[in-house]
Amino acid sequence: MNTKIFNKLNQMVKDSPQLLLDVNTLQQAINGEFCIDISVQDTNITTLVHAVNEEVMTQYFSKVWQPETKKYKYSGLSIIDEVNALSPDNVLDVGCGYNEFKGKIQNLVGIDPYNNKADHMVHTLDYCPPANTLYDVTICLGSINFGSTDKIIRELNKVVKLTKKGGLLIFRANPGIQHKAFESQWIDFFDWDTTFIMNIAQALNCTVKQLRHDIPKNAMNGGRLYFVLEKN
Repeated sequence: MNTKIFNKLNQMVKDSPQLLLDVNTLQQAINGEFCIDISVQDTNITTLVHAVNEEVMTQYFSKVWQPETKKYKYSGLSIIDEVNALSPDNVLDVGCGYNEFKGKIQNLVGIDPYNNKADHMVHTLDYCPPANTLYDVTICLGSINFGSTDKIIRELNKVVKLTKKGGLLIFRANPGIQHKAFESQWIDFFDWDTTFIMNIAQALNCTVKQLRHDIPKNAMNGGRLYFVLEKN
């Protein structure tokens, strides 16, 4: 659950309890506060948090966010040659955005819930590959980075399950740096760090093959953590 949105909604209701008495008034308040346009049918806080978060993410990643792939030394365009050198039968790009690697990395499929350039517009946890398909390489560049620790772990479990034994998972992770655009202010960025990476790799029965800080020049939204896991 997005704690930023949850806390704000709780504060709104605490300050103005009458909001829960009329869904139209509640809808106006929510849309005004979060700069979105959703239809409110339910006053349940958990339901509202999910709806607001989904709309905030959709607006930002479909209309505002732009990739900075070229600016990263380790988790940028160099990935293309590194992955192709493995001659993979299939590659999954999780949270592919504009699907930049499509046609550049062989046998790649891109999934993303917010960008229509993806091969499949679907959330990570909802993705069902073709029958019996596992991936030689799974790429997750900034895509497993939103929400609670529990959600992050569930998404990590999912992508590991989608990867073949001996396959690689390539990550770029945001260490909790807020994006600068106004539209991103309600996004709940997970605070990645090296300790979490080492611990979660062990829990997922993976080996850390590489782990580096990836600090691009003149990037809008700061440095990242680059790491590669091998599924044991």
